[in-house]
Amino acid sequence: MPHTAPTHAPESLPLWPGRGAPELRLHRPRRPRSRPAPALVVLRGGGYATNAGSGGGSAEWLAKNGFVGIEVDYRVRNAPEAFLAPYADAARAVRLARHHAARWELDPTRVGVLGYSAGGHLASLLSTQPALHLDPADDLADTVSARPDLVVLGYPVISFVEGYRPGGLAGSAESFFSRSELPEELRRRFSNELHVTPEHPPVFLWTMRGDTLVSWTQSQRFAEACTVAGVPVTFKLFEQGAHGMGLALGDRSDAGAWTEQLLAWLAARWPQFPTE
Repeated sequence: MPHTAPTHAPESLPLWPGRGAPELRLHRPRRPRSRPAPALVVLRGGGYATNAGSGGGSAEWLAKNGFVGIEVDYRVRNAPEAFLAPYADAARAVRLARHHAARWELDPTRVGVLGYSAGGHLASLLSTQPALHLDPADDLADTVSARPDLVVLGYPVISFVEGYRPGGLAGSAESFFSRSELPEELRRRFSNELHVTPEHPPVFLWTMRGDTLVSWTQSQRFAEACTVAGVPVTFKLFEQGAHGMGLALGDRSDAGAWTEQLLAWLAARWPQFPTE
C-alpha cells in the first residue's frame, strides 16, 4: 500500500563529466544504509519536443514511497546528435545509478525505468536495445550495463512503423529524428515492439482506451510482443482517462488507480520492498 517515507533534499547532478547540462534530479528516501532502496529512472513525456511533459512529480512520489527516484532531463529535438542524444542520456542515467549505488543508497540490482508517452518510447527503446549506442563520452559504458531490471510504461509511444502513427505520433517521430523524411528501415529500427527478446525485463504497462494522441493499440502491440517472447508483462487498459494524466493521484477515472496497482506489482517483483 502507498505510504509516505521521509526523504532527503533533492539533488541536481550533471549527467556527463565536464558538462553542465543535461542534468538528473535525485530524490531519495531516508532509509537505513543496510537496506538500500530500489530505484526508478523517470523519463517524462513531451513528444521529444520537450523533456518536461507528463509525469511531473513522479520522482518525488517514488521517494515518498521508499524508492530512489531519478528524473532525467534528456536531450530532445534539435540536439546535435538527434535521436542518439536522448538514448545516450537515458542509458547514462541507468549506469550512473548503478555506479553510485553505495553513495545514493540504492540497490544496483533493482534499477528500473518509468517512462510516459514519448518517455515511454525512450524507456522501452533502452530496455529492448540496451547496447544500441555507446556514447564515446560515457566512461561507464564498457563496465556498467544500461539494461533496466524492470520497465514501467504509461501510455507510451512504441512504434514508428509507417502507416501506424495515429494522432500526434507523427510529430513524435519527426522530433525524435529531427527530420520528416524517414525511411521504413529507420522507423523499424526504433519501433520497440519489433525488438523484444526473451531477455527483456518484466513490464508494467498501462494506457487508456480513449487516448486520442497515442492509440492504446501501441501498448497492445508491445504487450503482445512481450507475451510472444515469454517476458512477464502486466497490461492495464483503462476505459477512462486522457493522454498526459501522469500520476493521476486523486483522479476519479479508473486510470486513477494505476499508481496503487503499480506499487503492488513492484512489491511482488521486489518482495523485500518496502522494508521499514
